[in-house]
Amino acid sequence: MLDVNRLRILTAVVASRSVNETARRLGYTPSTVSQHIHTLEEEVGFRLVDRVGRGIVPTPAAVELARASGEVLDAMTRLGVRTRELREGVGDKLTLRTFASAAYTWMPPVARTLRQEFGGLTLELSIIEADEAGLAGEADIELHSELPFTSPMVVPGYRRTELGLDDLVMVMPPDHPLVGAGPTDLAEFDEDDWVQYDFRDEIATRLAEHACSQAGFRPHYVARAQDHVTGLAFVAAGVGVALVPELALGWSAFDTPIVRLRNPTPRRRIVAQVRNAVATYPPAARTLDLLAGLASRLGRA
Repeated sequence: MLDVNRLRILTAVVASRSVNETARRLGYTPSTVSQHIHTLEEEVGFRLVDRVGRGIVPTPAAVELARASGEVLDAMTRLGVRTRELREGVGDKLTLRTFASAAYTWMPPVARTLRQEFGGLTLELSIIEADEAGLAGEADIELHSELPFTSPMVVPGYRRTELGLDDLVMVMPPDHPLVGAGPTDLAEFDEDDWVQYDFRDEIATRLAEHACSQAGFRPHYVARAQDHVTGLAFVAAGVGVALVPELALGWSAFDTPIVRLRNPTPRRRIVAQVRNAVATYPPAARTLDLLAGLASRLGRA
């Protein structure tokens, strides 16, 4: 096997094109660097540097070998970090980012199962405040909502998996005349007072605007809330109706009847973005499997 340390020295020589500079950066003497390069040449069976005047020039083969060594050196660095974590008693870690309703509804049972199956795993969960492609790509696994009439989000270095579609339903005060009705045309609510359940949720806001436009009216908002809880509290108090993602109701304790909508049926697309580097990591693969199972229940309530 090739010596990893010599590959690291070769990479530094190719980058700096100087034995002296490599020695200075790595803390070796120039003669030690030269000896390692000479030994590596014997191991690989071809020349790695040519002398030009008082300096050196890496051969094309050396450049290619240094490039190919990059993944090995990166892996060895990660292995070193992992070894140190194990020595210091630090367990496995999986970082997750998700929008609020999925965090409250899906992540508790996911965390419970992962805890049972991967005892040394630590989960770090954060909430996505703005679902924009430019803000994605910070965690190992991220859940995002997308507008079904726009292009899918592309996150470099991540693998995208569509989990399912989450219908937006109409949430009503308990005394609303349509309580108990079956699927209802959205246009039936054009005369109602409306509550915007979370004006920070751009996806839900755009979906409501798009759906109402298709139904031929503009909603009359009498209240706008900055969070799910306040918005649903307004509805429960009789302030107005609200168009809410069904997933956001899974953790709500409010007695707010719902009716499913048609003509149109507004819905958002829920996708998982999994970092390529953890795609085969067992806790990450299991998390994706659990999320797919939970998403398969959308629309059944």
